[in-house]
Amino acid sequence: MSKSEEQGSEADRYFITALSRGLDVLACFRPGDSVLSNQQIAERCNLPKSTVTRIAYTLGKRGYLIQAEPGGKYALGTATLALGSSMLARMDIRQIARPLMQELADFSSSTVSLGVRDRFSMIYIEVSRSTATLALTLQVGSRVPLATSAIGRAILACASEQERSAIINLAGRTDASIANSLRKGIRKGLQDYEEYGCATSFGDWQKDVNGIALGLHATAAMPAMAINCGGPSSSLSKEFLLTKVRPRMAVMMKKLKSLIP
Repeated sequence: MSKSEEQGSEADRYFITALSRGLDVLACFRPGDSVLSNQQIAERCNLPKSTVTRIAYTLGKRGYLIQAEPGGKYALGTATLALGSSMLARMDIRQIARPLMQELADFSSSTVSLGVRDRFSMIYIEVSRSTATLALTLQVGSRVPLATSAIGRAILACASEQERSAIINLAGRTDASIANSLRKGIRKGLQDYEEYGCATSFGDWQKDVNGIALGLHATAAMPAMAINCGGPSSSLSKEFLLTKVRPRMAVMMKKLKSLIP
């Protein structure tokens, strides 16, 4: 959390800044980060190194961080795995969606992913891919940007006006460029839903990747989700995704919703 975000929360008497900073330290670890130094954590969280040292010490005592190397380099501890496992375990939708997603992935020779929003990105919680060598190699836990990915735009387009405003306001307190990008993503997502009945990203996230996505509101007990179908533009054309894949994805989503208790 940036200083401006903290200042924006000062009026909220229930907001605990120290806890927020501790959560930011845990969240700053990205896929591929085996260890992070005190300096790297401080830079990513916009915190003084002395503050990071105290937070890391406390998190280490609780098992959320471990000191992987002498000199202050840290890795995520097993306690973080327990939190993530508990979250995934209550998402029965993953087991229900898996065979349907695999069927769509095999048909389209692509990668089909189920994701949830985390601040300004989407996190994949289930991934199915075809045996095609050109399928994207994204994994559970991979992140893609909210504003430029098809799955992110689907979440934005299906959110309420109040939810979208809250995301924009949070982004505005963090980085004006993020807020501007999200506004564009919202407009694009809404336009796509009106024109195609789904969200799209044709070279917007990565210039050689195409994808489409649909939002999914499963139950009140679960966060809003979205499912996308994507892959290299060399094998997944815009026309193929919209004319062949989109109708199948719509049928898949309808079936998925009918299977959710």
